[in-house]
Amino acid sequence: MSPTPSGLEAILLAMADPIVWDQEPHTAAKHRVLRSYLDGWIPVMAQQTLKAHAYRTSPGRLLLVDGFAGPGCYTHGEPGSPLLMLDALLSHAARSRFDTVEFLYLFIEHDTGRVARLRKEIDALGTLPANVKVRIEHGEFESTFGALLDRITDHGRTFIPTFAFIDPFGYSTSSMSLTGRLLAFPRCEVLIFVPLSYVHRFVGRDGQDAALTSLFGCEDWRDAISLQGDERRAFLLSLFERQLAANPTVEHVRSFQLRTPDGNDYRLVFGVGHDRGLDLAKDAMWKVDPVAGTFYAARTETGQEVLFSPSVDTGALLSALRARFGANLFTTAEAERYTRIETPFRVEHLRRKTLLPAEKAGHLEIHRAYGTRGLDGARLRFPSR
Repeated sequence: MSPTPSGLEAILLAMADPIVWDQEPHTAAKHRVLRSYLDGWIPVMAQQTLKAHAYRTSPGRLLLVDGFAGPGCYTHGEPGSPLLMLDALLSHAARSRFDTVEFLYLFIEHDTGRVARLRKEIDALGTLPANVKVRIEHGEFESTFGALLDRITDHGRTFIPTFAFIDPFGYSTSSMSLTGRLLAFPRCEVLIFVPLSYVHRFVGRDGQDAALTSLFGCEDWRDAISLQGDERRAFLLSLFERQLAANPTVEHVRSFQLRTPDGNDYRLVFGVGHDRGLDLAKDAMWKVDPVAGTFYAARTETGQEVLFSPSVDTGALLSALRARFGANLFTTAEAERYTRIETPFRVEHLRRKTLLPAEKAGHLEIHRAYGTRGLDGARLRFPSR
């Protein structure tokens, strides 16, 4: 048995960090989606804020929240979500255009060790720009952020435009009611990590009722108890999406699947308030899954992640358009709206990758306005089979 350390040795051991924070296999993909979304969200919202405050003396402000911030850095040096959220602004090519917008970052973490490490990582960034403010709160997301919302509503104020990344450790520490309180304010959006496999596994088990009711904001999850396998999983995801979409400022909900080598099924769920937000969410998903924009499988080969081939098959989009419009005439604008809202494809996949190749192959008739060559103003029809 080793002797009990004393003196300087004891002090050094006390200062040493015995905690190991390893990334889970799906974390890198999760962070890519987060970072890609913020790369688009920050300039869009900053520009809107500049317009809204053009004739005011007070600066416009944006809030970015990480509800389960973690240590800021993992064992092998991978940056955590707080550093990614900050870097999305600090390294943005257009940042100088937004010097008059205040960017407020709120990082909440319940573990004292992680808080200490996160403070160290933030300090290592050096002096931040004057318009960038970082606040690290030691506490539980529910109580800490809930108290902030209480102070805002008690004073009859509205929330500034906010993006919240809600990535809990498990599913019992994040409630639909708290998310709904945030989304009751305009221009607030969320990205939520849902450990669907664990929710699926614990439905119906003793002691889980309160946590599941809090997660979904209702007791309809009980209808999943009699279901099995993929049917139960699909029901629970659909219920979560419906509950999120029920918030008055949420226009679109989109989910992205993350699968791990051990077979666990996790989801990233966006709740956004406008079409542009939906486009940004899809852009983020397609950067991680350039084949279908809906799915990422965490696999490794010699320690490196294996990504999909970047070839996009838009045959499914063409089939969906045919099913939607049949032999009826429709416009390019209608096709774009359908693609954006009803399919996982990006609008950018429609014209050059779907419509024009379909016309060339004789699968689509395009009736262009006289003297035009493009698709603007054109009328389209699938020929009768």
